Parts: sequence; structure tokens; C-alpha cells
Amino acid sequence: MTASLLQRLGLMAAAALLALVACAAPTAPALPPGIAVAPQLIVDQPSADKPALGDDFYGYVNHEWLSTYKLPADKSSSGATEELTEAVEENVRRLIAEIVASKPAHGSVEQKIADIYLAAMDEPAIEARGVEPLLPHLERMRAAQSYEDVIRLMGVIGYNAPFGIGVDASPDDPDRNAVWISQAGLGMPNHGYYIDGGIEALPLQAAYRSHVATILKLLGNPDPEGGAKRIYALERRIAEAHTYEDRSISIAEAMRPMSYAELKAFAPGFDWDLFLDSTGFSGADSFVITDQTAVADIADVVRRIPVADWKLWMEYHFASDFSPYMPKAFRESAFDFFSRQLYGVTEEPERWKFAVAVVEEQLDEAVAQLYVAHYFPPDHKTQIDVLVRNIRLAFETRMRGLDWMDDQTRNAALEKLAALQGMIGHPETWLDYSGYTVEPGKLVEAVYASYEFHWKQQQADLRRPVDRKRWVAPAHVVNAFYNPLANSFVLPAGILQPPYFNPDADPAENYGGIGAVIGHEMSHGFDDEGRQSDAAGRTRNWWTEETDQRFRAKSYRLVEQFDGYCPWFGACVNGLGTLGENIGDLAGLEIAYAAYRMSLDGKEAPVIEGLTGDQRFFIAYARTYRDKVREELARAMLDSDNHAPSRYRVNGVVRNMDAWYAAFAIKPGDRLYLPPNERVRIW
Repeated sequence: MTASLLQRLGLMAAAALLALVACAAPTAPALPPGIAVAPQLIVDQPSADKPALGDDFYGYVNHEWLSTYKLPADKSSSGATEELTEAVEENVRRLIAEIVASKPAHGSVEQKIADIYLAAMDEPAIEARGVEPLLPHLERMRAAQSYEDVIRLMGVIGYNAPFGIGVDASPDDPDRNAVWISQAGLGMPNHGYYIDGGIEALPLQAAYRSHVATILKLLGNPDPEGGAKRIYALERRIAEAHTYEDRSISIAEAMRPMSYAELKAFAPGFDWDLFLDSTGFSGADSFVITDQTAVADIADVVRRIPVADWKLWMEYHFASDFSPYMPKAFRESAFDFFSRQLYGVTEEPERWKFAVAVVEEQLDEAVAQLYVAHYFPPDHKTQIDVLVRNIRLAFETRMRGLDWMDDQTRNAALEKLAALQGMIGHPETWLDYSGYTVEPGKLVEAVYASYEFHWKQQQADLRRPVDRKRWVAPAHVVNAFYNPLANSFVLPAGILQPPYFNPDADPAENYGGIGAVIGHEMSHGFDDEGRQSDAAGRTRNWWTEETDQRFRAKSYRLVEQFDGYCPWFGACVNGLGTLGENIGDLAGLEIAYAAYRMSLDGKEAPVIEGLTGDQRFFIAYARTYRDKVREELARAMLDSDNHAPSRYRVNGVVRNMDAWYAAFAIKPGDRLYLPPNERVRIW
């Protein structure tokens, strides 16, 4: 999905989603790479010698794979989650092939799947069409004469804007939808690439300007290099207004509800009437502003930049966003910068993978519905429901016995846990795609029609109650999520497979795998951010001051631990920035372990292949995090991702658990050993 669509579909409200990539592939970084110094411990190049279990549990468990696996040239990362994702994609490919062979009826969702796939595979046809599919949109942009014209265009779906905008539940009234507005408008991943990168960012800035110039040249611009400089200068102005995510501020400060009058007073430099009328949100009076002062500061920039530069900027972004669906020259330029230069990927994926991804981008729920019907038997959900119930019970039991939580807070926490909604496997109802039309052989048009289809859903959402049953991702994705606005967590069918869940596996493996994921998701409702919303999803701090201080003290010890994990000399984990996920990892594994022991009903698990049940539990957990990440991506993620690198998500968690010490006879002198009084115990 392109950046423009992500911005417009309100997924910036995922700032409110606290989405877990519990075991998933690394996401694109938001900030520039760290200090360019010789690495002391390469993230994706472990020692050829197997480490001692008590020195590096992650490396010990995953040694064979880490020592032998080589990242393919078309990947920036790989690991347990990526391998499962690839298996899912292979199954989706087979389903699509069957649909194509069946010659589906016109107008059916199967016809739309087949036609998008075939259009994406037909490279000669794409080459023959050239820039023709873009021209109606480019001509519309080129016709703009005034700031008013430009602002109207910024509100058109798929056309770039300096604001992200979409619809989601309001944090002060989660049963009512609001218009969310956030910072946007950059071509590089975030403002640090323009401002904070120092000398090591200069080559990326030059490479980006080169990509912009190439796109402009392909569009027939008479001065592509000059145009690229103008676009870069414009984006730097926007970047100067952008802000970093700051976990030290409250959720109430991070997501500020406003009326329309308050929005106009907060950001008076922008014509919101024109913009909102163009987006279809005219008349809305409930808004949520994120990114602190960024929206106001960007609004002040708009009329300080010439109309001609805004037009050129919009033209470039539209063509760049659509480059994957365009002739080879467009694709190569986009790939060279966004994959090769940013993340070290040297080869494009096979064409069928691209075609499958395009189908999934436009028809994600339709593909998910087919996938679930073929690959997620009802009895799998039955088994998962039992596991979820046990983990919920274990969480409740531990909550009742916490020595740091007073009774007033405990009662509210138990109320929130009881209200926590689990959405397992797949949604109860599926999206109806009858309003989405696909013409054979017209790939760009099919993608843009998808933008419009989903945007109409957003427009309709604004005028109807919040659908608390709606999923935040398709059911075949390999991931899991917690949504604080609905107080719900989602476990898609895609992740309910090995190595996370196997209906025929030893229970220890399932509790150490998917059990830790479930516990992680549940705990997000009670971490440093999740605890700022109540059982109904409303932003409200329901903790007493006494409990809050005790929680902060424990959390700070975890921050200190993770601040000390440095994969490179001078480049360390941000303990505060990763705090929520670190709490989730530790809580998730603690709760899953308690649930596992509870499931044994006082008996000891059998020894299998020389391993006790507790040993199999911890080993299963460590295996779900095995991965390799190219250094370009790993360094950038260290600055930007709210998850610690996988090695520390394992080692940094187990060393705080008494049960791990007992299971493997960890003793003083082992590098991971912590004295009992230094182990962080929260949940």
C-alpha cells in the first residue's frame, strides 16, 4: 500500500492502536541510521561458535539457523515470522491460480482478484501503456492556479498532502467516530533523514534527490534536477515542523480531541474548510490531533511555499507512489532508493510475489476470507479459545495477587480485563466489495479505484457509530494487535500456525509460542500507555497515585536494563521508547508461563527428547524471535522502532524470570544472570 493511501485511510490512528509486531518482520524505520562506527556485535552475524545458554539464550537456541542462513538478495530481513508469511503467500498464490483458471463470472470478487493479478503480471502491457494511466491525475494537478486549488487537491484521495487524515474512534468517546489528523508529507521515512542524520545521512539525501529527478524526467519535466531540489527544499520545510514520538507525554497530550472551532484556532494558517470539503469530511465537529505541535506548524508553512512548488511536489509523489505499477524505468528508480539505498535489498522479489501483494492490497478481506475457508479449520479456533481462556484466567489470578497494586486500582484493572474482547481467527462478517470495479488490463486504475472504494468507507464511518467488531488487519496476516480504543486484541488466523501455534504440538510449545503473544496483547491494556484508557476505551487515568508511582519505579528499572543493550558501539536500545513492548514481552511470557503451569493441574510435564516442559516452553519462545536483519535496516530500527531487537526481546526478558533460572540451572557468572533483587517483576 502506498504512503498516500496509508495516510488517507486513517492508519495514522494506529498511533492509537499500539500494534504489536510481537514476532513479526521489522517495519520500515521512521528515523535515520545511527552513528556509522565499526560494529561490536553485528545483529545478523552471530558468532560461529555456539554461545553458552546462560550467556546468550537467544543465540544458543537459534544457533544453527543463525550460523547457516543467508539473507536472500531480495530481503531486508528474515526470520520465523517472515518464513511463515512466505508460506501464507504461497497458499494465497495457489488460491489465486485456482481462481484465474476457473474463469470467474464478471462482477464477482473472484473476477476482481483474477483481473488484478493478471494485470500485475502483464509487464509488456504495462510497458506499452507508459505514463498514460497517470495523465488524468497529473493534468488535474498541473491545472491548479492558486493556493485554494492546491488545498482542494490535497484533499483528494491518493494525492499527497502534508497532513495524514482518516476516521477512527475518538479517545474521549470511543463509541463515536472522529476525524484524525497527523503530520505527513515526506518522501523519506521521517524528518530525521532531512535534519538529524549528520554526515552519514548526506548520501541518502542525495540518492533521494536523484530518485525525484528520475521520476520528474520520466514525466517529461524540462528541468528534473532543478525540480528535485525544489521538492527536497519543500519537504525539508515540512520536516522541520515534524515531531518525534515521545513516550514521556501522556496519551491525552498525544491524542488531543478538538471541535472544529478548536482545530481552526489551533492551526489557523490552513484553509480547513476547503480541505475538509474536498476530503468529504465537511461538517465534522469531532477531531483528534496527534504529533503534538506538528499539525499547527505544518499549517503555517503551506502559504509560505509557492503554488508551483506544491504542484510539482504533488505530481512527483503521485507518480512515485504509483511507480510499482508502472513501466520498468519507474519501478527501478523506486526500488533503487526505497529498497536498495534505504534497506540494503539488492534484488526485486519475483513478479508473482509482487502480483499477489497487489491483490492483497486492494482486496485484503476477500483474500483473507478465501484463506480462512481453506487453511483455518474450525477446530483450530476451538483450541485457541481454550488457550486464550487459560491465559486470561492466569492474568486475573496474578492481578489479584500483585503487591504493588492497591485495591481501588486492582478492581478497575479486573473490570478492564473482564471487558477485554478477544477477536480470534477471523472477523464475524466480511467486507462487501460489490462497490469496487476492476477493468481487465488496467492496473493503475484498479489501484486508484481501490483508494476511492476504501475512502468512501471512511467517509461513511464518520456518520455512523464505531464498529467495535471491525478488524484492524486482514485475517491471514502474520501478526497480532491490541486496540486501546476498543479494549480488544486481535489474533489473526495467519499467526495461528507453527512456530506460534500447532494443534498437534506439545502444550509447552504452544504456551511458549502463541501463549506469549496472547499474554503480550492482553498486557498492552495495562502498560505505560494502555493503562491510560479504561475498560470502555476512553482516555482516562484510572490508577491511584500510589499504584502509579510503584508501577513507574518498576518500569524505570526495565528502562535502565534495556538502555544497556548495545548491538553496536555507541548505538544502544532506547529503553523508554521500547518500554511498552518490553513490558508486553515480559508480562506476556510471565502470564503464558503461569497459564502453562496451571494447565498441568499440579502434574509435571513429560520429558521429551531430554527436555523438561519448562525448558521446551522457553525454547519455543526464543525460536519465535529468530531473525536476521540487514545492518542498514537494523540501525535505523534501533532509532525508530518501538520494539527492541529480537536478541534482547528474548535475553532481556528471560533473565528477569525466576522460572528460566530454575529450568536451565542459570548461576552467578553466567552473563545473563541477575541477582533476584535486580530482576524486574511487574505482572
